[in-house]
Amino acid sequence: MPKRFATFLIALLSLSPALSHAQDTQPTATRASKFFSHFDLGISGTTFFTKDVSGTVTSNAPNAPYNLTQSASTAAGVLATIRAQKSAYKGLEFNYSYGRVTQSYTCCNLNASTGANNGPFASQTTASEYTFGYLVRPPHEIFGMQPFISGGAGVYSFSPTKYGGQSLQPQARMAYYYHVGGEKMFSQSFGFRFGVRQLFYKAPDFDQNYLRIKKTTFTTEPEVGIFVHF
Repeated sequence: MPKRFATFLIALLSLSPALSHAQDTQPTATRASKFFSHFDLGISGTTFFTKDVSGTVTSNAPNAPYNLTQSASTAAGVLATIRAQKSAYKGLEFNYSYGRVTQSYTCCNLNASTGANNGPFASQTTASEYTFGYLVRPPHEIFGMQPFISGGAGVYSFSPTKYGGQSLQPQARMAYYYHVGGEKMFSQSFGFRFGVRQLFYKAPDFDQNYLRIKKTTFTTEPEVGIFVHF
């Protein structure tokens, strides 16, 4: 038995370099291709529709308290998404969106003792989203389309423009979102995607007490675009 074991051990040791060499010579491109096959990159055009909100400014602003209504203009934008999918129910995504909107504030004094009245106030602003989310792509198609649903959180950043921003300071808001839609591959690497998403966040006041109502609003973003699957 010891002799047979020694013979087996010698044979095994002699095979080890060959096995190692076979593994080392596996094409690096093949391993990289297998890794990136879980990823896709999408670019979509989108439109921002933001809900108006109203509230009472109760801070130490001049002539407070008064009612204020905040609205954002409808605007076109772009959405970029990187997705990584391990299985139908295990996926992650990173989103970046960009658009330019006008934030408008209309207010009137509620304090009868002063009788002051404030007219409309507007700021041109670039809105940028940075969010991470969990992604599910159910394994069954609906009307020939691959459905998906995702949701997550991140930051929605508002940056007043140089000439139309009323000299306001940038502000970032915590944001939460969900996203539903469908997609269809039209070649081995390229596909078509459509959907709608909603982003929930506290209406921006740019850290100005005279604009602060502490109300949550949401932006609805229908999107249509393409993606490349690696």
